[in-house]
Amino acid sequence: MKKRFLYIVLFVGAIFALSACSDSIDLDDEQNSYESIAIVYWMGDNSLSSWAEEDVKELVLGMDNIPTNSKIVIYADKENAFPVIYQLDADNGLKIWKEYAQEEDCTDSLTLLTNLKDIITNFPAKSYGLTFGAHGSGWTWQRRALGPDNSHSGKWLNIPTLRGVLEQLPHFSYIFFDVCFMQSAEVAFELRKVADWVISSPAEIPNPGAPYHLITEALCKGDVYGIVNGYDSYYPRSYKNPVTQNEQYFEGVVLSAAKCSEMDSFAATTNRFIKNTFANRQTISGNTASRIQKYSSYFSSYTYCYDVNSAMYNILPAEDYSSWAEEFEKAVPLRTSKTGNWTATYCDNPTIYDSEHFGGISMYIPKDDYDGNIKNADLKRFQWYKAAGWDQTGW
Repeated sequence: MKKRFLYIVLFVGAIFALSACSDSIDLDDEQNSYESIAIVYWMGDNSLSSWAEEDVKELVLGMDNIPTNSKIVIYADKENAFPVIYQLDADNGLKIWKEYAQEEDCTDSLTLLTNLKDIITNFPAKSYGLTFGAHGSGWTWQRRALGPDNSHSGKWLNIPTLRGVLEQLPHFSYIFFDVCFMQSAEVAFELRKVADWVISSPAEIPNPGAPYHLITEALCKGDVYGIVNGYDSYYPRSYKNPVTQNEQYFEGVVLSAAKCSEMDSFAATTNRFIKNTFANRQTISGNTASRIQKYSSYFSSYTYCYDVNSAMYNILPAEDYSSWAEEFEKAVPLRTSKTGNWTATYCDNPTIYDSEHFGGISMYIPKDDYDGNIKNADLKRFQWYKAAGWDQTGW
């Protein structure tokens, strides 16, 4: 019992030591031996394990496009295997950099922080990009955002906790979630101070995820347009898997890139309209809801995945919408979609029926029932809740 208590004290002390130093890795220019490092962090100890393995193979297929003096460093935790960290570059190919002697919880915040610090310390660079592979539910579904780790009772990592981890690391040129439902105003605003861009989809994505063999250069250079356009253009109605050579069918993918430096202004503008439109716990009518672009109804009959641009267009008077849209265009300048059912039908994805006001990023609108009250409580844990004015509405 005393030994267990000592371990707990040491563990808690380590957390406070880490959190007390938000700039704990301070790399001098002289230390920057690499031009850039692209980190790919695969939380694949779940049903996506085989896709994590394929993504590593895709990265190898694209290694010739990795720029000089750059590397891709890949953390992969898969089912029935201990985690491993690879390094990949054009000259040396794929090499194991670190093998773990035991299983670890890849969704644990201290584990994530330790692994990212280890990578950054041993691969000092002028810039870093960060990609996540996992299952995802965006900001809600009881805040189960990234995961799960099935070797640790299906644990998940939520977004406020992720922010707390990333605040202790050097600033990232981008965070790319190759994960379903992650592109929302709630997530992008939460992470606005730890990266220049947040790239993801507000919807379900194809199981194979990004075509990594085509975007290795963009990942290393922090080329946001290259990541988004390379991903989007890869999925016609059918294509040949580069690893298995099997024919597969996916019609498209919905993506956007949120510019973090514009997120505060965007939230302030949104605040002006939210606090008045939804005062005294007002919400949207069923008729209004039916006109707003949605990205999933699987998690609730009242979806939390409303397209933010489509929502504001349908909610606000024309003059107010025009004023709001100017800030939105600055905050989310890059978005792309294919019309039609772009992924599997598991999450009941609709077509893009409001293409004129397609925004490529979702937003939650509170409601008053059992399911809504769960999400309403979750929303209060996010910085977007106050920044966007929801705290002034009674919700």
